[in-house]
Formats: sequence, structure tokens, C-alpha cells
Amino acid sequence: MRKVFAWLLILCLLMPLPLASESLPSYTPYEMDEFPLWTYKIRRAETLFFGSLVITLPVSALLYRLALSTDLLPAEDDQLSQLLVQASIAASLSLGISVADYVIGEMGGN
Repeated sequence: MRKVFAWLLILCLLMPLPLASESLPSYTPYEMDEFPLWTYKIRRAETLFFGSLVITLPVSALLYRLALSTDLLPAEDDQLSQLLVQASIAASLSLGISVADYVIGEMGGN
């Protein structure tokens, strides 16, 4: 009974919100010089870092398991430690990809 009352109370409180809110202002597109150039470069590096992390995380997991099976690395006792090692390898690879893209962009003149 308390759960039903709580849900009804939440519903009654949230229903009038669209009626009390203001309308959205009209859309104005960004201007060409609205943001400095360094913000575009940081955004590109961020996109490359997190986009490549999707690929580097499984690759680092496979390489880590391969290194464990060939006794190149000592086995970690805890699974959390193994995950942190794999994540740090993946983050390092993704950071390398972002830095390489920045260096190539600066040397090539975009």
C-alpha cells in the first residue's frame, strides 16, 4: 500500500511540470569563431580516445591473456587487479592513438 501511495504521490508531483515549464528558445547555430581552436583539438582527442577504447580494451584483454599463458607476466591473484591491468593497457593504447593523431595533425598542417 505504501508503494502505491508513493508512486501516486510522485506521479501527482511530476505531472504538472510540463505545464509550468517555459518554452525552449529558438535554435541558433554555432558561429564559425565561437570556440577557440584548442577546444576543437581537445574534443577531437577525446573522441579518438574514447572511440578507440572500444577497440583497445578487447585487444588488451587478449594480449594480457596471451602473456599470461606464455608466462611473460606473473599471474595476478585478484580478478579486479587483472581488470585494472587490462584497462590501464587499453587506456595507454588509446592515449597513444590520440597523441599520435595530434602529432600527425600538427606536422601535416591539418
